[in-house]
Amino acid sequence: MDDTNPPPARQFGVDDSLESIFGIFDLYYEKGWTDGLPIYPPTQAAVGAMLRYTDRARDEVVAVIPPRNGAATVEKIAINAVMAGCRPEYLPVLIAAVEAMVEPEYNLYGRQTTTHPGAHLLIVNGPLRRELDVNCRHNVFGQGWRANATMGRALRLILINVAGNKPGVTDMATHGHPGKYSFCMGEDEEGSPWEPLHVERGLAPAASAVTVYCAEAPHNINDQVSKTPEMFLGSAASTMATLGGNGLYRSGLRGEQGLVISAESAKWLADFGWSKSDVKKYLYDHARKPVRELRDRGGWGKSPLPPFIDVNDDDAMVPMVKAPENIVVLVAGGHQRHMNALLTAGYSMSVTRPITMKDGTPIRSVRDFLR
Repeated sequence: MDDTNPPPARQFGVDDSLESIFGIFDLYYEKGWTDGLPIYPPTQAAVGAMLRYTDRARDEVVAVIPPRNGAATVEKIAINAVMAGCRPEYLPVLIAAVEAMVEPEYNLYGRQTTTHPGAHLLIVNGPLRRELDVNCRHNVFGQGWRANATMGRALRLILINVAGNKPGVTDMATHGHPGKYSFCMGEDEEGSPWEPLHVERGLAPAASAVTVYCAEAPHNINDQVSKTPEMFLGSAASTMATLGGNGLYRSGLRGEQGLVISAESAKWLADFGWSKSDVKKYLYDHARKPVRELRDRGGWGKSPLPPFIDVNDDDAMVPMVKAPENIVVLVAGGHQRHMNALLTAGYSMSVTRPITMKDGTPIRSVRDFLR
């Protein structure tokens, strides 16, 4: 296809009767344009309202998305955002997310066509997280917040309708997980004792940013009893270094594994003098298994291990990632000392993009687009 001159969106007329509205749902489902759930009709008025929140032309190609290599124009991103039920002001987040996920290190083609059950998690940081009311606390991965539910869903619809991601055809996930309907969170920057993810990655605290991180379903880690950081994080390390996971077998590759800690837990660790870097180093050193347990099972022999591992030494301890900085630590969630492991396929890296005007000027508020 000619990605420099993509065709405009098709249009067709319907009336506003209930029968017609249900007919739209049925039509979109039959055409394979939905995720299986009802959609909001992307009328000209609704898409036009969405496009007010960008300074880009509606036919500008934001990215070319595999596996179909479809051209994600601003208009097509807006159409899918309307279908997902997004408010118009969510559009800048989605444009930045689409830009992020086509960066080479994210390995989108591999993530789109794999048998692994990864879903694209959106992580929102900065002032826009608060302005758009992106949940970062209780039930952060659950229901109840329009921003989380619809932005995560919009990205999935873009991957279906622009990228051609079809289960059993191009999406070969053996099982998948519910995050493939919607997967979006904010980071609890106000509750965290540490710098948030976007600052850790070089952006200003006042900047707004979105990160795409392809992960399995969150796996709860419950430790209400440990009295020391070492014991507490030891519970996390044990959960993350699982024989059935990909990390241990692909730790020689450039990949990540993640941990979400509640603000209560993070503050407790900080009271002991632990930094986020200390947490990563401890997990790197202790989320390991010996070669004898890894050999001849799981993904043994499919990918290179780190060069310092002697595969002939049964006692050699294999880490779950290549280096401590390949562990993503996020602060989010409600009360109590729960954690959640965000395990990955082990061969892609998350990408963070600032949310900006077309010329790269950081936005402080979505209202910047209306001036």
